[in-house]
Amino acid sequence: IYNTGGHTISMGELADIVREFLPDAQIAFENETGGRERSGNFMIDNSRVVTEFGMQFRPYRERVLQIINDIRREEGLPLISDR
Repeated sequence: IYNTGGHTISMGELADIVREFLPDAQIAFENETGGRERSGNFMIDNSRVVTEFGMQFRPYRERVLQIINDIRREEGLPLISDR
């Protein structure tokens, strides 16, 4: 059994990445922890799958931009370029 999560990131950190690309995005959390308790992967380590299979995931920032642009493409909106 392998954990395939890896890098620890909170929902608040993901929200910050989204705001890099969409500065007007309105994202809020109920408390001041930045969504960490809701992230679901704050204790996942993927070092074994990386070591044994050489598998690496794309950085979160890159994946967030890809997802934003996938949605924008579906909605007929202009794509956002990386800054």
